[in-house]
Amino acid sequence: MIVSNSGPLIHLAKIDRLDLLEELFEEVTIPLEVKLEVVDRGKDEGFADAFLIETEIEDGWIAVNRENYKKVKEIAESAGIDIGEASAIMLAKNKKCPVLIDDLAARRFAAGLGLSAVGSIGILIKSQRTHKISRTEALDALDKLGRVMWLSIDVYEDARRVIEEMRC
Repeated sequence: MIVSNSGPLIHLAKIDRLDLLEELFEEVTIPLEVKLEVVDRGKDEGFADAFLIETEIEDGWIAVNRENYKKVKEIAESAGIDIGEASAIMLAKNKKCPVLIDDLAARRFAAGLGLSAVGSIGILIKSQRTHKISRTEALDALDKLGRVMWLSIDVYEDARRVIEEMRC
């Protein structure tokens, strides 16, 4: 199991690779704040990825956790992250599992709490490493990610190098 923030769900849905999360983790849990942001607001704005994510929630492998964590707003403000990220991090800490999050500040905050944090690119690398996808599929997905999320040249090139050098 892994707890996810909004960004990776949106990014992986946009490149049609949400399936990798189910294959790697079997269950993804999201806080209610993430569901409201990704599905409810996304559907209101007509984003196709919102409907894809909602389908996976209905299928049951993405679960919505409705617990409220005290002081999540204060935590978000003090850490310089948004409420969805703070909620995902607190849920992961409570469940003692990794957190799926792309934002660097949020990943650093999670790491500071002793959590393992992985992002969208990490999902591609882990999927290739565990033979869920081929090198070609991983590189193709990385290129698509580069079109739907901001990636620095250094991050993109480092990820590409890791994928290309990995034994298949």
